[in-house]
Amino acid sequence: MTTLTFQNTTLSVIDRNNQIWLSSIEVGKALGYSSPVDGVRKLYNSHQDEFTPNMTALIDMRTNGGVQKVRIFSLRGCHLIGMLSHTKVAKDFRKWVLDILDKETAQPKQLALPESDYRIDHISQSEEALALFIRMYSFCFQAHEMQEKLRGTNIPKQMENEIGGQYLYNFKYPLEQTMAKAKKFIQSNTERLALVKAFHQLLD
Repeated sequence: MTTLTFQNTTLSVIDRNNQIWLSSIEVGKALGYSSPVDGVRKLYNSHQDEFTPNMTALIDMRTNGGVQKVRIFSLRGCHLIGMLSHTKVAKDFRKWVLDILDKETAQPKQLALPESDYRIDHISQSEEALALFIRMYSFCFQAHEMQEKLRGTNIPKQMENEIGGQYLYNFKYPLEQTMAKAKKFIQSNTERLALVKAFHQLLD
C-alpha cells in the first residue's frame, strides 16, 4: 500500500480512481487527535452539509475486526477537515495537503476531445465543443475573480452564516485546480484542431 508522511506520521493511502484518499483514522492521526476516528467524525458530523461526494465516501474496508464501513476523504475533503480542525498541527496539515494537490495539478491526466477523422463536419463539431468549453472557462474565471474581490469584506462571513461556507471554499482552491486543468485542455486541443485543419486543407 502506498504511504505518505506528514511530519513524523506515516499515513496509508487509498487509491480511488487514481486519486489519493485517506481514511478517517489516518486524517485524525495526522491532525494529532488522541482518538483519531472520533475527532474526525465529530468535525464531519457537524459540517457534513459542506462535503460533496467528491470529498468523502463510505467504503467497505478490511480491518482487524473484519470488513467494516470506513469513511474516507479525498485531498479536497482532507483540506476541509483541516480547515475545521483547531489542533496545533491543523495549519501545517492544510499546507501539506495543498502541496500534494499542487503536484497532482502539475501532472494532470491526459484529456482529449474524442478522436475523429479528417471530415470537415467532425472538425466543426470539435470546434463547437471547444468553443463551449472556453465559454465555461470564462464563467469559472469570473466566479474566481468574484471570490478574490470578496476578500477583505464582511460578505464571506455573511454568506457562511446564511448559506454555508462550502460555496466560497469551492470558488478558491478546487476552482483554481479545475481552471488549471481546463486551461491545459484548451491549449492542447486548440493546437490539435489547428493541426487537423491543416491536414484537411492539404488533403483537399
